[in-house]
Amino acid sequence: MGFAMRMQLNSEVIKKDSFRSMYINGKKNGFEFDVQLAYYRGHYLSDIDLLEVYIDGEKMPQEAVTFEINGKEMPVYKLSWAVTEFWSQVEPAKIRVIKKGGLDAGAHELELKLMLRVPYMCIGPNHTYMPLDGGEKVTVSLAE
Repeated sequence: MGFAMRMQLNSEVIKKDSFRSMYINGKKNGFEFDVQLAYYRGHYLSDIDLLEVYIDGEKMPQEAVTFEINGKEMPVYKLSWAVTEFWSQVEPAKIRVIKKGGLDAGAHELELKLMLRVPYMCIGPNHTYMPLDGGEKVTVSLAE
């Protein structure tokens, strides 16, 4: 892909203050954070072509990542089938990542690679639509 539209209307895509450890059965086993859509219109989840999470340069396995919006949590591979679930620009989504043992306290580099297609902007043959880069890389901190 040689070109992707980038439009960030809010100051943060990744809401740094939402970054926290995730506990499963009382043990630290991952992390979670909120994400706001970086586009002036909402999108159906089926328009998400890529969603990857990296922590300190390490790509998290797709099967360990879930996406929650409208009170519904689903694994990344099911997003392409979520044709009726709408992600509004004003409503943050929650990303959860299972990581055995969680993360140590302190600063971490968090990267979200998020590519969407804009279904009303056909830019080529064979149903080629405008790609939208909605990702971000930030430094976050865990106090615990």
